[in-house]
Amino acid sequence: MHETSLDQSSLSHKIVRNTFFNIAGRFWGIAVAIFLTPYIIRHIGVERYGIWALVGVITGYFGLLDFGIGSSFVKYIAEFSARKKYGEINSLINTGFIFYSVLGLVLIGLAAVSMGFLLFLLKILGAFHDEASFVIFLGVVLFVGSNALSPFVALQTGLQRMDIINKISIAVSIPSILGTVYFLERGFGLQGLMINNAIVFVMTSAVNMVIAFRILPGLRINVMKFDRAMFAKLFKFGYRVQLARISGVVTSQTDKILIVYFLGIGLVTYYQLGSSMVYYAISVCGLLVSALMPALTEIEAKGDREVLVDAYLRSVKYLSAVTVPIFVFLIVIASKVIFIWMGLGYGKAILVIRILCVGFMINTIAQAASAVCMAIDRPQFLSTASIIIVFLSVGLSIALVKIFGFFGIAWGSALAVNIGTIYFLSKLHSALQVPLRKLFSKIAIYLIPSVAAAAMAGAVDLVVMAQGITVTRVMALWMAVIQFLIFALVYFGWVYYARLFDLRDVEFVQQKIPFLYWFWCAVRGQRT
Repeated sequence: MHETSLDQSSLSHKIVRNTFFNIAGRFWGIAVAIFLTPYIIRHIGVERYGIWALVGVITGYFGLLDFGIGSSFVKYIAEFSARKKYGEINSLINTGFIFYSVLGLVLIGLAAVSMGFLLFLLKILGAFHDEASFVIFLGVVLFVGSNALSPFVALQTGLQRMDIINKISIAVSIPSILGTVYFLERGFGLQGLMINNAIVFVMTSAVNMVIAFRILPGLRINVMKFDRAMFAKLFKFGYRVQLARISGVVTSQTDKILIVYFLGIGLVTYYQLGSSMVYYAISVCGLLVSALMPALTEIEAKGDREVLVDAYLRSVKYLSAVTVPIFVFLIVIASKVIFIWMGLGYGKAILVIRILCVGFMINTIAQAASAVCMAIDRPQFLSTASIIIVFLSVGLSIALVKIFGFFGIAWGSALAVNIGTIYFLSKLHSALQVPLRKLFSKIAIYLIPSVAAAAMAGAVDLVVMAQGITVTRVMALWMAVIQFLIFALVYFGWVYYARLFDLRDVEFVQQKIPFLYWFWCAVRGQRT
């Protein structure tokens, strides 16, 4: 009993430590992206930024040709580590490295022979043709290199060393920022941005390789050591996850292709700006579960299904408490976010934010369910849900773009994601023998105070409009701060007085996040 208690305490410590480092790394990454985006657009223009966004679309689709092998690295490294099978980890890394290296050569050749067709399909012709060709091809090369080295990065995640990953990420962001400024100020445009990415990739790869050999001293690279049995194991798990990845690419990337095809490349930038804000929110919320999958895999490997279910439901509770207010508040201040960030002329991005917030709130909370699904080796639930999302997303977006134009694309994705997510949750909860209403009840109890807080915060806009005041970007920033304070006061006040957190939650905060516990006691007027 004492040993079990120590194991759970150690596991909680790992999750909290890794989540903290993930938060630091993710917030830094978001801050850098927010800072650089308007700077980049001012230097290269709306059309070229649309091309820059399409590089991610193309590499995303090329990434689907790996049969989902990469998605299995973290799971099996965590599993082998829990069972102290370090030789298996070595075999996995070599097998993954060899597979991705060979696949990479194929992808580079495919990109070279299909470049003309890609540019024709994306309607990138005339003045942008040569720039786009260079940027897309180099983007594929960097993507291939990143895939080949991904087993070494997965080693850090699988061994639950998120501190290392995020320290590296923050460190290399500095030369990335400096390089971006240098190449743009020198007038190198799109090509300069991609060359800068190549330089940063080489730096990051070198560091990750050194770290891999340090945290796994027995690691040996042998390009002839391809383990067929290990590959079969990775493939068996990975191909079932692949459909889930397909749905992710379809919902996050295909929208832009449809916009280019039906409406023109210039509108991609507005969609990219709006959707990126929602994806920033998703990534922030996902930080709460970013360390869950390897930890839950460890629990499942030890046969503690009851502990796993309890960890899942508690994770859903915490994730709902954060996700619901973030998404509701983002809907309220979407117009200010775009105005403060980009200035005038980007109004189309506002409604994109609001539509996608409605579409992705439940899906974001379902990230905890996805971690459980991977841990218990039931990726087929994600696969089936992904098929639903893929077909509905494309079909609804094409149908709705003809009715609602630009915004029909966003509505198609939002509806498809909600339908597919609810299906997935119902299948997983059935397998866990946990009523689905438990999940939706946790969402509902935080939705009510969030809506109430949003109504109070939104009143600030009505007051300003009634006064006929012209709002500048600086004033909009102050209004957003005031609205945030009002929203937070109402939301947290409701949560506190409704006692939505129990004694176990308070004890957890006291042990793992003491500064927050001290704040809690100060609000209540109690001694710590």
